[in-house]
Amino acid sequence: MDTKDKQEMMKKAYLNAVDNMVISGLDNEVCYIVIRESMKLYLKGHNVEATEGEIISYIKSQVEILHKALSDYEVGAKFEHIGHEKM
Repeated sequence: MDTKDKQEMMKKAYLNAVDNMVISGLDNEVCYIVIRESMKLYLKGHNVEATEGEIISYIKSQVEILHKALSDYEVGAKFEHIGHEKM
């Protein structure tokens, strides 16, 4: 599988994992674990080989994008999102 195809599958695995509304009520650490394990299962189910390091790296990059996007907005004090410092 070439790099472009693998990145597309990583994207699909990530989107599939974060589309699960159950994670919205979890704390950051548990949310991260659920996303990581969901991605592993998705990729395995599609016969895509990815190391845990590759999956973690992909999650971190997506969290960084989210963090940058949210940095311009103020939301109530109770708002939390996956923090990159937890990974």
